[in-house]
Amino acid sequence: MYRLVLLFLCWIACTQMVWAQHFIIDSSTTRIELASKLHLGIFPASTQLSSVQKQVHWLPLSHTHLHPDEAIWAKATFIYDDDTASRFTFVVDNPKLDFVDVFILDKKGRIIQSALMGAQRPFSNRPVPFRKFPLSFNVQPYDKIELYVRIQDDGPSVFPMTLWQSSELLATEQANLTFIGVFGGALIILSCYFLVTYLLLKSPVRFWYAVFNFAAFFLFLNLEGLLGQITQITAYITPLTTVLLACALFCASKVSHSLLHGVPLMLRVLTYFSTAVLLFSAPFLSAYLQVVVSVVITSIIVVVHLGMAFFYYNPYDNLPNRIYSLAWVSISLIVLPHIYLFSQGEMLSNTGSLSLDIMLVFSILMIGVAIEAHENVIIWGKQEEQSNTISDLRRFYSFFKSSAEGLFTAQYDTQMVSVNPAMCSLFGFSNETHFLENINHLNTLIVDPNDLDNLMQQLASENTAIGREIRAVKEDGSEFWISLSVAAQEDNGQRLLFGSVVDITERKQNHISLAYLATHDPLTGIYNRRHFENELTEAMRHTQQHQTPMSLLYLDLDQFKAVNDTCGHKAGDILLKELCQKLDNQTQGIGTLGRMGGDEFAVLVVKHSPKRAMQLAEDLLSTIQLHRFVWEDRLFSIGASIGIIHYSPDIANPEQMMSMADSACYIAKERGRGQIHCYSNQDTHIQRYEMELNWLSHINDALDTGNFVLYFQEYRSLKTVADKYHYELLVRIQEHDGNITLPSSFLPAAERYKLVSKIDRWVIDNYFSWLADNPEHIAHLGQCNINLSGQSLANPELQLFIQQAFEKYRVPYEKICFEITESMAIIKLEETLKFMETFHTLGCRFALDDFGVGFSSYEYLKKLPVDVVKIDGSFVKNLLKDPIDKAMVRSMHDVAAAMHMQTVAEYVEDKQIMVELGKIGIDYAQGYCISTPRPLSELSVKFSP
Repeated sequence: MYRLVLLFLCWIACTQMVWAQHFIIDSSTTRIELASKLHLGIFPASTQLSSVQKQVHWLPLSHTHLHPDEAIWAKATFIYDDDTASRFTFVVDNPKLDFVDVFILDKKGRIIQSALMGAQRPFSNRPVPFRKFPLSFNVQPYDKIELYVRIQDDGPSVFPMTLWQSSELLATEQANLTFIGVFGGALIILSCYFLVTYLLLKSPVRFWYAVFNFAAFFLFLNLEGLLGQITQITAYITPLTTVLLACALFCASKVSHSLLHGVPLMLRVLTYFSTAVLLFSAPFLSAYLQVVVSVVITSIIVVVHLGMAFFYYNPYDNLPNRIYSLAWVSISLIVLPHIYLFSQGEMLSNTGSLSLDIMLVFSILMIGVAIEAHENVIIWGKQEEQSNTISDLRRFYSFFKSSAEGLFTAQYDTQMVSVNPAMCSLFGFSNETHFLENINHLNTLIVDPNDLDNLMQQLASENTAIGREIRAVKEDGSEFWISLSVAAQEDNGQRLLFGSVVDITERKQNHISLAYLATHDPLTGIYNRRHFENELTEAMRHTQQHQTPMSLLYLDLDQFKAVNDTCGHKAGDILLKELCQKLDNQTQGIGTLGRMGGDEFAVLVVKHSPKRAMQLAEDLLSTIQLHRFVWEDRLFSIGASIGIIHYSPDIANPEQMMSMADSACYIAKERGRGQIHCYSNQDTHIQRYEMELNWLSHINDALDTGNFVLYFQEYRSLKTVADKYHYELLVRIQEHDGNITLPSSFLPAAERYKLVSKIDRWVIDNYFSWLADNPEHIAHLGQCNINLSGQSLANPELQLFIQQAFEKYRVPYEKICFEITESMAIIKLEETLKFMETFHTLGCRFALDDFGVGFSSYEYLKKLPVDVVKIDGSFVKNLLKDPIDKAMVRSMHDVAAAMHMQTVAEYVEDKQIMVELGKIGIDYAQGYCISTPRPLSELSVKFSP
């Protein structure tokens, strides 16, 4: 009998435990408050979900706010007891929480939905653009769902959580937004009304009441989370709340002191000082202390105003004072209980909160009624209006005459009416009279009549035209660029044009220069590689569609290195300029010439027969061989090797065609230089050349045997003293004989044969594994830069591998910065953006490597979420000798700084260059002057400056 009773009691206890661990929902469930259904506990901030899942005994909430190293985890388990699928939305209702991580797990403990949200994270992290923190998920019949929530916040521990039927949440939120719109609209209407009447009557109390309503409106939006939803900036909700509350309380004090009679100086000082303390607490105190200070000061000011309303009323204004006193009684009954509930860690429901908002709006409206009754608003007559108009006209006239911009007025038919001195000076006239005597109409100042026609068409449809860039002509006939802004307005029944003119000649010339540099080689003036490859791509597309002939010539100069070695790079540059001018003249009307880099060139021949292309190759070869270069009494003659490929349907892409031409050029060089070789699949020489590219097997062997080794090269801050490691990760091949092979030897082959993604995978896996084996190093690691190839950016499998590696080895995302080259970022822009957005959201940083080589980066840099710009070493190594390089480095730094990006200068070989970079403002320097590449095994775990 005893055993039966014991078993029965155990069964009851187990049943209660099971029911305590979960709750039942079905398709009829619309809304559940989860406060009483959650397991809550305080854990270290670093605790992961896997650890919380194993937690048996949860620590209770022992204090009202969290320490920086603490986080609250909440857990709820529910069973969907229905035979039809449904969709629910979990919402954390406090929009001010710093970090909110939500995980939805199925019955096997697998994550099926998750979101990393919070006021301190980008608004785009939220699954939907909602003012609070939602996560929607689907449930299947009789499904068991586990909900885990991690909250980290430095404010009071107030975090109501609700589970909604998604459709019910949408309907409720629509109703809430309607109420919010009505309440906010009421505040805005009050504010605008009193602001307008203030402008008419110049009554200070109206101004302060209008500002009070503005502050209350934005405070209301901020507390409801709508301000963060609209601006998508949520990191400053708490300090913004404190500032807006301080402004509202200050304005309320100004209103009280204006309406009430005989308020002592001590009370005035008390209210002003209290609001000042509240205002200046925003940038210095934590969120919790800000809330404490706000609660205390708001309570004090509300009580003080309530007392002043009863004791310092104006004996001559009984009705306004009664209304005003009643308003503050109502505000006290609303605000003080609400403050008490919040201090106890509770938040009102939506219905309760909206009810209080209604009462609060009516209380504020009562204050407005009291102001109206107090002042007995009298509309000033036309005399005051005319006085204001005259004052405005005087200000306008003063502005018109003293403005630094050229200003003018003209009739709608462009006949000039008036100009200011700056306009006269801009166009070279001595004074206004001289200007109007010589310039009757606006079209006299504009070079191209079409520009004026387009301007007038825009004015006819939009009444304004802003910043139109137009070529203008001065009195002496010289042309220059202006930015012209014009507005068409009615004035006393006459339609006039009011315009401003700014000289933008220098900016326009710079823009034209940059556009030219984006497509042309800065040394030779011919097309650069990127533009040539675009031309090749377009030509191949046209050839495939219209079956027209196309040929590609690839030129490599012979004996050019001898000029560089003998006479220096300056002589080599001059030789290239002379030679390119001749080659460009030779190809005019036949082909497109481009510089591929160094002493390599390519010519694209379209719509001409293969025979004509071969004739052009012979002419180019002859021109190069006949050219004589003289430098300091030395005579040089050079040659060239030319590879040629004629388009055929089996050529898959422009890269393949370029590679074939390059291979043919290599064979031409191998056969004695000064040769022309045409690519053919049956050519035994080319077959042998391609067979000799044994790097393919060599790289695969290194991947299989693990012969790759990791190196690192540190880079140094030029602005602060380093307290952590900052380095770039490098890869080498260790040969069987112990020799080390540099990446310049094998990476080109790896890229050509699509093996570079495997190398990137090996680098990431081995480095992350090393970090996991050396956890002390992570604490001393500021940032590690890892290079990624363009092939990796376009490989979704590698992206998944990297994400799994972060989770597997528990590497902090913010410690890793991925480097991508400028050329790959632009060529594979779509894949690059997708990859960067994925890992930027997780916390990784991105650096744009080899920046500035093509100068096309300025156009795309705004599109890329880049944190660091690495200035190519070709601009850095001659920084002290070449003023153009120095100007380019400064320009790149200025552009990066304007976009809030850091800059790293590569190839810093001596201290003089490093000092000059510091003067320019570069953030970091990398090169042999700072550190040489060393094996990762030699890296000290702990940082030692």
